[in-house]
Amino acid sequence: MTFWQENYTFIKDVYDMRHQKMAEWMENVEKAIARIMADKVYTSAEFKRERDNFHALCKDLERAEVKKWLAQILEILMAERAKDQRKNEFEQLDALIKKHEELIPTVMKTQVMVDLYWRCYAYGDELKPHIEFLDGIMLSSTREIAPSCVENVDELIERQEKSLVQLETKRAVVRDLIEKGRKILENPDKPKFLEGHVKRIEEGWDDTKNKAQDRLKLLQETKEAWVGYAENNDTIAVEIDKGAEEIKKVKKRFNLQAAFEDLAKRQEILKQTRDSIMGLYNGIKHNVDVMSITIPDDKKKLIDKEVKALTEKLVVVSQFEEKVGKIDEFCTALKNFDTSLKSIDEWMMGATKELEDIKLSSDKMAPEDRVARTMDLQEDIAAKIEVIKQNAEQELALLPQGDKVPADAQEFKDELNRITKYVTDLQEKTKQECDKYSEDVKFWAEYRTGIKEFTPWLVQAETASQEGLSKPSNLPEASALAEKVHGFDKSCLDHLKVLEAADSAAKKMTTHKEADAEVAALKDRYTKVKSVADEWVKKVDTLVKEWQLLDNTVTELNAWVAKDKTSEGENQFSLEKMESTLGELKNIFKQKEKLVDGL
Repeated sequence: MTFWQENYTFIKDVYDMRHQKMAEWMENVEKAIARIMADKVYTSAEFKRERDNFHALCKDLERAEVKKWLAQILEILMAERAKDQRKNEFEQLDALIKKHEELIPTVMKTQVMVDLYWRCYAYGDELKPHIEFLDGIMLSSTREIAPSCVENVDELIERQEKSLVQLETKRAVVRDLIEKGRKILENPDKPKFLEGHVKRIEEGWDDTKNKAQDRLKLLQETKEAWVGYAENNDTIAVEIDKGAEEIKKVKKRFNLQAAFEDLAKRQEILKQTRDSIMGLYNGIKHNVDVMSITIPDDKKKLIDKEVKALTEKLVVVSQFEEKVGKIDEFCTALKNFDTSLKSIDEWMMGATKELEDIKLSSDKMAPEDRVARTMDLQEDIAAKIEVIKQNAEQELALLPQGDKVPADAQEFKDELNRITKYVTDLQEKTKQECDKYSEDVKFWAEYRTGIKEFTPWLVQAETASQEGLSKPSNLPEASALAEKVHGFDKSCLDHLKVLEAADSAAKKMTTHKEADAEVAALKDRYTKVKSVADEWVKKVDTLVKEWQLLDNTVTELNAWVAKDKTSEGENQFSLEKMESTLGELKNIFKQKEKLVDGL
């Protein structure tokens, strides 16, 4: 023991040095673990260095000999030391050993993670050449291209097809790598960057293949556009020339059936020409749109100039449409013209028959009916004359004029002239027939005017005559009634003159049988009304006369009673007169009441 105590200082330094190295080693292990588990993504070479360093540190992980030596030496050194120092030193050693024991599980877990991470980094290294390959294909499939001719496009198509063949060759390898990455991803402790690696190869493969296919499709469409542009330009030039020739064949035809047959033919040719030219033109525009995606600017300007020149030539379509449209309008107008002539021709027969019927039935018709029918016919003829005038104007616009007129057009002209002459002659004949009864028209109008004035009055007068008279209660009312009755009687006399004037006008007509019958019927009704008026006048005049007598007698009686009475004899005389007057007054009153009751 004396040896250890004599060399305490030296041995204690050795102990402290080994204790310190143990602590430093654990610190280095912790640092190595921290670097490995950090979020930083290393290159595989960097991670390999970290892995090797970690493995080197962890070769003697248990450190059993070191811990045993430290414990034994500390026990010997502290055997004769103060209690506080002894306690402090042992606490430090215990802390060191405890930290080591706690570090071991972490190191063990980290060793597993290091192996997992190394697999992930190795997986990344394995992916690298394939990703670079995909990036190369992606670059070639997305870089700008500017082919100036179809040959350039063919070269690009050949390259792109090779790229797709290379992709297809790599398919199995890439699919295996993707599957390998997915299996590693199943580990819950996988590093974050692994998901990015797997996603990059998965999406990179799909995106690259899609872009490569899209580029090939674009190139193929571009080739088709170049070829189509050239072919469609040649074809549309031929179609435009054919359209111009067809326009020259569009002409008026004056045979109605032939005109519509030819119109249908021209409309069908127009449709075919328009569909063909516009279809080719739209195809050319589509070709240009596709080509414009890739062609260089100088070539694009040249093509735009060619398309502009072609667009100007499309006027042939509108010219064709305009000319066929005019022929359509002409055929419609010619048909309407023909329909109008046929309609008038059919009407002429009926109008002629109507005039003949008027002539033959003149002795059986009333003059007013004959005049009315003749005037109606004249109105119809006048309306048809206006239609014929319009037809004449249409003929000038529709049909050729001059000496050399086509036979089909001349037929329309001859038919119009025939109809015009026939209707004009019919108008003259009808006018002559109507002139024979011109005075009848005048007298007929006078007659109808009188009847229209007389008839409403007669209806009102009949109503009044049936209602009877009111019964007056005094002389003023009786006088007013007398005035009303005399007015009614005067109105009867005045309207009789109106009826007689109408009857006089009717008798001046050639035939007035119906008018005579109508006047006779009205006169018969008038006579009944007038007899009532006469009776009313007689009754009312007698009533007013009796009422006036009654009124005068009452007045006289009142005046006599009011006189001064000077003697009994005179009084006696007055009483007799009074009795006589009262008797007379009573008789007059009875007569008045009787007359009032008789109203």
